[in-house]
Amino acid sequence: MSNLWVTPEELGSYANSEFAYEACKSASGLLWAMSGRKYSGVTTVTERYVCQNRVFRLGASVNTYQALLLDGAVFNIPSDEFDNFNDRVVDGLSPESRIRLRGRPVTKVHSIRRRDGIIIDPSAYYLVDHSTIQAATGVPWTPCNLEVTYSYGTYPPTMGKMAARTLAIEFAKLFADDDDCALPQRVTSIARQGVSYTLLDNQDFIEEMRTGIYMVDLFLKSVNPDKARTKSRVFSPDVPRGRRYTPKPLRLGTSELDMAITSTGGTVTVPLEYIAAEFLVEQGDWVPNLIIRNYGETKQLDLDQGAVSIDEAAYDITFNIAYNDALRTMGMVDPGTYDLYASRPSVETPGTTETVLICSGNVRFQLANSSINAFNIGGN
Repeated sequence: MSNLWVTPEELGSYANSEFAYEACKSASGLLWAMSGRKYSGVTTVTERYVCQNRVFRLGASVNTYQALLLDGAVFNIPSDEFDNFNDRVVDGLSPESRIRLRGRPVTKVHSIRRRDGIIIDPSAYYLVDHSTIQAATGVPWTPCNLEVTYSYGTYPPTMGKMAARTLAIEFAKLFADDDDCALPQRVTSIARQGVSYTLLDNQDFIEEMRTGIYMVDLFLKSVNPDKARTKSRVFSPDVPRGRRYTPKPLRLGTSELDMAITSTGGTVTVPLEYIAAEFLVEQGDWVPNLIIRNYGETKQLDLDQGAVSIDEAAYDITFNIAYNDALRTMGMVDPGTYDLYASRPSVETPGTTETVLICSGNVRFQLANSSINAFNIGGN
């Protein structure tokens, strides 16, 4: 469970404690487990779904078939026939136009991308029962090789957030050895009639899945009265499983030079003084060159001079990367990087080329009109 029920900023006077984050993490994980794992928070993921009727192959050389009833007759259809996006088109009236997502309950579908990189218009589909994407009636639809970015999960109720805040504050006190901590201790000292002795509390409340703090236990009693270890789930081999991506973090440190690629491409405009490249204007024989690379730097694409433009009046440089260029080079999961070079014939050594690195940055995919990075969710 990686989602916090409460953040360090919500801990009041303990927000600046060196143990604030650890306290929030501990309180959130503990309440998530003790409440029956009901409130996981909301997570955004990207998954790919193939055709629902396609049989998963054991290897590239294995050719499998799926028996389908067509016009009253049964035919063995090779699975490869459903690989091409244009081979199979249905509309919202067909039961094959549905995609049941792996994570549930779904709170929002951010985008659906086809294998050829085109983002499907959101008006062409809608969400049903917080779990299933349904094509709109009359809209051509191919539920094959689609990449879906969506958010799913359940936020904790208000009382749960307040319980997490209370518990996190007590954890912060405990970690800092504060004597004012309200968490029950096992050792109890008693002095009676001049005699002092120590009792060891067996802490039966732990067996009852309680914490000993009234506010927290009141919440746990209301949402998990039967002390369930986890919420019930139903597994079905008939439900298609999405392949979930775990993308790598950005290769370079974040900066103003990073580029976010949407379905319309990505553009960065930077003043020349910022990247110390005034010579591009002052000496007109320099030719810019833009190169993008995938995360492992095993594949790169050199873009022509048309991808870079220099505005001598505004004294800045603008460069852009097309969506399909980034997709072919970087793939659909991990972020990439770009390098902007400038070259010209060498003055000191005739017959050779002089090359200067102007600037570098990260390249990542991002949903249009959104701050959500579609292919780097859950990296931290």
